[in-house]
Amino acid sequence: MVKFGERLKAARTAKHMSQQVLADVIGKSLNTVGLYERGLRQPSLETLCLLADTLDVSCDYLLARTEAKKTAEISEGASDNLEMRVTRIENHLGLD
Repeated sequence: MVKFGERLKAARTAKHMSQQVLADVIGKSLNTVGLYERGLRQPSLETLCLLADTLDVSCDYLLARTEAKKTAEISEGASDNLEMRVTRIENHLGLD
């Protein structure tokens, strides 16, 4: 059975991100990301959503509830560019 940590690592490496870069983006330590990937710690729901947004996958994919990496866009014409995603993450972290 595929576990959260395996999916997280696969999604991170598919984006060519190091654990440190992911940790910096989500505001966690390198150690915490490592613990997530080894299955020794589970993220909060808030962090799970932030991970999914950062890695451009769905929460269901990370939780191994589906094989589909991304769900359909909610709104027509939603731009999926890096600037919009960074802004969304900054807003989520209260950095706006």
